[in-house]
Amino acid sequence: MPQTSQSSSGKTLPILLGVVAIVVAVLLSWALQGREFSGLELLPTDSYVDKPGDFLGNTYAIKAQIDSQVKWEKGVGRILVVRPERSVVRLPVYVPDGVSDNLHIGQRYKMRARIEQGGLIYVENLRKY
Repeated sequence: MPQTSQSSSGKTLPILLGVVAIVVAVLLSWALQGREFSGLELLPTDSYVDKPGDFLGNTYAIKAQIDSQVKWEKGVGRILVVRPERSVVRLPVYVPDGVSDNLHIGQRYKMRARIEQGGLIYVENLRKY
């Protein structure tokens, strides 16, 4: 007697489980995408400009538009000037190589940034909004 139904179901189950695992992974990734910035306080721009040393070691969210690119060095990264939302000041930020490949003047990003030695705003992650 042929055992086609048993052998076909034996092949179908692993494929079905694989597809379900991929779908779950994609949905989970999509659901968590916005959480990399959740819980972060927005950088208090005016206070930062007055006393950047008070913010050393802290991590903040910054919603800003790229105003200009000051410097780019392959393998190192770039220094950008950004204009945070609801602020008239412009801030220099450092975006290490590999954080983002294509950044253009005028684009708006939400950034996860840490304030480093000397008050440098070091962008750890960013995404367009």
